[in-house]
Amino acid sequence: MSRGHTESMAEDEGREMKVALLALNSDARGARDALARRYPRAVFMEISRRELESLSGLTARLNFLRALRPEVFAVFTERLAWQRGQTAFLLFGALAGARRSIILDAHGGFRDEARGAIMLAAPARLGREATISGLVFSRARRQLRRLERAVESEARPSRQPKRAGVSNEAGVSDGQALEIAYLRATPGPGTQLGGAASHINGFINAASSLGARVTLISNDEIAGLDETRARLKIVWPRPVGSTRAAFDLYNNLLFTRGALGEIERARPDVIYQRYSRFTLAGVEASRRAGLPLFLEYNGSEVWVGKHWDKVGMLGLLERFERVNLKAAARIFVVSEVEQRNLLKAGVNAEKIIVNPNGVDVEHFRPQIGGEEARRELGIEPDETLVGFVGSFGPWHGVLALAEAIKLMPQDARSRFLLIGSGSLREEVENTLREAGAMSRVILTGAVAHERVPALLDACDVLASPHVPLTDGSEFFGSPTKLFEYMAMGKGIVASRLGQIADVLKHEETALLVEPGNARELSEAILRLTKSSDLRERLGAAARAEAIARHTWQHNARRVLDAYKAWAADDKPRTADSES
Repeated sequence: MSRGHTESMAEDEGREMKVALLALNSDARGARDALARRYPRAVFMEISRRELESLSGLTARLNFLRALRPEVFAVFTERLAWQRGQTAFLLFGALAGARRSIILDAHGGFRDEARGAIMLAAPARLGREATISGLVFSRARRQLRRLERAVESEARPSRQPKRAGVSNEAGVSDGQALEIAYLRATPGPGTQLGGAASHINGFINAASSLGARVTLISNDEIAGLDETRARLKIVWPRPVGSTRAAFDLYNNLLFTRGALGEIERARPDVIYQRYSRFTLAGVEASRRAGLPLFLEYNGSEVWVGKHWDKVGMLGLLERFERVNLKAAARIFVVSEVEQRNLLKAGVNAEKIIVNPNGVDVEHFRPQIGGEEARRELGIEPDETLVGFVGSFGPWHGVLALAEAIKLMPQDARSRFLLIGSGSLREEVENTLREAGAMSRVILTGAVAHERVPALLDACDVLASPHVPLTDGSEFFGSPTKLFEYMAMGKGIVASRLGQIADVLKHEETALLVEPGNARELSEAILRLTKSSDLRERLGAAARAEAIARHTWQHNARRVLDAYKAWAADDKPRTADSES
């Protein structure tokens, strides 16, 4: 740090400082704390991502920020290494007149530059990013064309396992366990907490308990990972790329190179990949090592790119998705709806295995810290606590829940615990504030993975208010939180939607309501808050069902059984015949 910068910071600490804060992950508490340590007299002007994106064009957004007259422009992201477009963010603050522009993350990462330095460096930085992005697109297209030809023309990898004589549920033979290389290359923030981390941990822990050995190759840390269950290799990403697609392609090329080296060293029996956007790592490794690719396919990234997360380059993304599906020896989908989607796309039915999400029933269980959590939250003994955990995103139904809270009788002795964050959090808060209901609601934001069971145990009722997909598609999800709710043994209110309505039975393991119907949701919640007997009956039945049918061991066993069947089938078959 330069002497001038140090002196400037010392001056800033002694006076009031206007800080415009843009929180990309909708939870700015950590950013405020970090910035307040640097600027003790900071006056924060918070800008929501939705607010900024609602303005049309760069000029309108710059004028919006200029009107605030910030001295510091700060951007808060989940992880600095994952944040693309850093040069553009810094330049945006500088052009709006901020003396300093800062990008910081939830893990202590901090990038701070003065206005003059940003303006001076911006042309070279932007030119370099554009050049690298062009080279990345060219290289990715060449790799894609090569793999498309290989998958179309070559016979699939040998069905003979590396170790002969697969005999038990984990592929153990002659004292050796089945070796799984698990690839996780999700290209963006938002994966440290929630269902993705639960799925990864659940599968790894269950496969390990069944005798398999797992090497996890990831491009980030995984919240809650037990490294006694899996050897972890991280291929760290870099914030390179002038567009979303360029960023994803650059880091997936980087990940592929690192994964190939690790697979050569580990010499696994099977590659198991969590499918993600613009990735070819599993396909490349499968062809080079002669190993089967088992693809965990939680939904179409092309669909997500059209309707939720506007990534661009959809034609190219569709080709990436097609070659992954074509190259996979087996494809594991979380729901029958997704199975039907793949059949419509022409994928061979023999390759598709329905494998719903699950739950660790020892990690999620009654009496696991709920009483202490209730005290910490300030819940009175005669109050019922209604819980929700999930993304404040487009399909978890948090807006419907906010409307239902508005309809709850004023004299109801109930409070609401909403765990999570996302793009709709501001709208939820506004809805509750306008209705005068904020005093009845506790918004925790995102919480640590290990904290979730105790918070759910603190609740009396758990809500799963999912809503239909806005484009009219069938609901294809398998909500991890659904199975976690069941394992907690609490009264559940859930939407009669997709797999949720298949897993839960109305009046037997939960109360089911019409999706998006706030009044029906409110009435079902009120009914459960008034009857401890009903909560206990439904909760006990739901936990028994989770133990019997919906653990992660059920999920992992289907994968191991599929490998045994694949290895035992020695009939020669080409990639074309399994498209």
